[in-house]
Amino acid sequence: MSRPITLGLALAALIALPAVAHHGWSSFQDETFVLDGTIEEVYFGNPHSTLEVSNDEGMWHVDLAPPNRTARAGVNEDTIAVGDAVTATGNRHRDPAVLAMKARAIEVRGQTFEVY
Repeated sequence: MSRPITLGLALAALIALPAVAHHGWSSFQDETFVLDGTIEEVYFGNPHSTLEVSNDEGMWHVDLAPPNRTARAGVNEDTIAVGDAVTATGNRHRDPAVLAMKARAIEVRGQTFEVY
């Protein structure tokens, strides 16, 4: 194999590595779940932006999309904040004892943001 082809294949493998390392969503239910609560914490960073949301059941961990995709959906420091009421629609963790979900969309301040 020639050196340029070998280098190209090595580079392609390195670029694809993060996709291979990324987790799946198999630990979340297939059914749609809706969570209403109050935002207690917001994180805009890798691997996913997240919210901590409180309601009568406790503190929920809500995964949003990766930061760039979350920002493209319009979610940023100007559109959501701690103390805001939020409705998250997505998929709940399969274990009912785990208060966690993957959000496909969130509604805050009357705006709906499709993050997935």
